[in-house]
Order: sequence, then structure tokens, then C-alpha cells
Amino acid sequence: MKKLMMTTAVLMLVACSKEEKVKEEKSGGLSEMITTAKNYNKVSSSMQDVTKNIENLKNIPPLTNDELKAVLPEQLLGLKRRELTVGDNAMMNLSTAEAKYADDNNKRIKVEIIDGAGETGSAMVSIMMMGLNVNKEKTTETGFEKSTEINGVKSIISEDKNGDRINSKIQTVLKNRYLLTLSADGFSYDELQKVLAELNNSALK
Repeated sequence: MKKLMMTTAVLMLVACSKEEKVKEEKSGGLSEMITTAKNYNKVSSSMQDVTKNIENLKNIPPLTNDELKAVLPEQLLGLKRRELTVGDNAMMNLSTAEAKYADDNNKRIKVEIIDGAGETGSAMVSIMMMGLNVNKEKTTETGFEKSTEINGVKSIISEDKNGDRINSKIQTVLKNRYLLTLSADGFSYDELQKVLAELNNSALK
């Protein structure tokens, strides 16, 4: 079942890429066709990386609860840690960590970590890595979402502003193993990016 889920997810990503390519071909835009073709080639080649990464990770023991807790400090960007959950997600057979930070001014940061060790985790993280290889960018009246690199690591970032409120998000894979998601209310992307330096990433093997 797990292998079927992983295969299905990979095929969905490839199918979406093929669909986008067809749409661009119909539009007749040469530069857009070239960009789409490059992205499709990246998805196809990264499928090999998915298989390789799964094989490397699926037999590795996951981090312990204490090791996961060591990654998450008591404060981030001046916000106090209000909640911490670590351990094995029995339903998904995943080792995960989640920490929530907040202050009295409704500023909030949530940190989520999925350890890619094990069969399920390795498939999820490896598929995310494949998605990170596809360059994309979306701009709206209130914000943006795009692929980029942070300290040489491929990431997907977004920011949205509504009146006086601003939200931001970062998704990335650390050390080809750990799926990291940072979500923030009341912080811009530039501010949220500083969280990466405050996490104890040395605790990630």
C-alpha cells in the first residue's frame, strides 16, 4: 500500500507536468514552451533521485523524541514556545515534531518537521524533493509563491498580506532527509527566513 501511494503521487506530479506542457503548446508561446520542457525534464530526471533517496533512507532509524526536541528552541524571533509535540505518528508510521510559538500580540510561528527515515517518511520527503526541482512562481495582488534557494537549499516560499496582517511560509528539505515547514502569522518572508538560523539544525543527523 505504501509503495502504491508513493507511485501514485509520483505519477500525479508527472501527469500535471505533462498537462502544463500541453497547455503551453496550445498557447503558442515559444519561451513558455521551452520553460515547460525544462521543468518536465527536471521532474523526469528527479524521479531517479526519488528512488535513490528512498533506498538510502528507508532502513535508517528515525530520530528519538529527545533528538527531535533538541532541534526546537524555547524561543523563536522573540516568541515563546507555547506547545511542543514530538514522537511517532502511529497512523502514518512517521517520526514528527511540531512546535508552536506565540506572543501577546497575535504573532505566531509554527515549525513542523518530518523525519524521512523509514519507508513512509522516505517516500514523502523524496517526492517533496522532486517537487522542489520544478521552478515556479506565482504573483497575486496580495502576495507571491515561488521556488528559490535559501543558503543553497531548494525551497518553496510564499507571502500574503491582507490589510495590516501578513502571513508567510517556507517549505524545504534539510540534509536530503528532513521535511521542514515554517508557517507564520505577523511575519514577512524575510523575517521568517531568520528562523532557520535559530533552529538547532546540528541536532539533525
